[in-house]
Amino acid sequence: MNKILCIRFSSLGDIILTTPIIRALKSRYPEAEIHIATKEQYANLWEGNPYVHQVHAYQGSLWNLASELRKEGFDAVVDLHKNVRSHLLCLLLGKIPYQIDKFTKERNLLVKKKINLLPKKHLVDRYFDSLQKLDIHSDGKGLDYFISAGQAINPKDVGIQGKYIVYAIGAQYITKVLSYPKMIELCERINGQLVLIGDNWDEHYGYRLQTLFPEKVINLCNRTSVAASASLIQQAEFVIAHDSSMMHIAAALKKKLFVLWGATHSDFGFYPYQTEYTSIENKEITCRPCSTQGGNFCPLGHFDCLNKVSLDPIISASQTL
Repeated sequence: MNKILCIRFSSLGDIILTTPIIRALKSRYPEAEIHIATKEQYANLWEGNPYVHQVHAYQGSLWNLASELRKEGFDAVVDLHKNVRSHLLCLLLGKIPYQIDKFTKERNLLVKKKINLLPKKHLVDRYFDSLQKLDIHSDGKGLDYFISAGQAINPKDVGIQGKYIVYAIGAQYITKVLSYPKMIELCERINGQLVLIGDNWDEHYGYRLQTLFPEKVINLCNRTSVAASASLIQQAEFVIAHDSSMMHIAAALKKKLFVLWGATHSDFGFYPYQTEYTSIENKEITCRPCSTQGGNFCPLGHFDCLNKVSLDPIISASQTL
């Protein structure tokens, strides 16, 4: 094969989870050009990736994107998104794609009936299983995230002195995020410097926590780019995160992780890949998982999955710094 197109429109974390597939394709077909089709806002995630020849940005029109892609004359299309939009793009290209298995029925069964028929393996390895016809295999090297020299950040330039812990305080949905009182508990009990990263939504939490703990907390929410946040993660002692894109970035950078689980569940296969991690979850309740992706309210109104979770493993790890 001379040219291979891989489709993954979004989102940040899900795109990072496809990087082992891209690397394996380049290893199996070293002479082939690997092209990526993704949403415009995620195109920069592929910058510096040595396995990618070209990125094609989707800017809202599948017809225009398909017109651009047809000129390339792809020998194969790998659908790493498998939704209506990616299916339509394949139809417009006149290609029957190689597709991943997302195990949607099994995930919904776990949520609705608490019956777990999901394979006991990471999502990335499930991807490899479903793409066996391409004759690609995992190399065991984990996820990829490349930080260029221009994107790296010196912690001292943002007020960080000495060793520190990164807490990525956000996630896509509220039921994945530690409640504010538990955030206060974490900041109060943790030993050492805690650096908060997140987006504009997380900034109000960050501001309050830094105000409450000015000697311990540095709030960088909405003040650093994704790449700069990744650079800070890379230099941290360890990382605290929810089921989020920053969790996957930390895993790609091979950082020790503490992952807080709320509405979702690690059995969905989205846990940190090929890196050391500890799951922080409430195993005393039977209502988890209540969603495949999280939501903006607790269906039962108590949010005990994160309101009553023990933070002791994180606190203990901080005492050794």
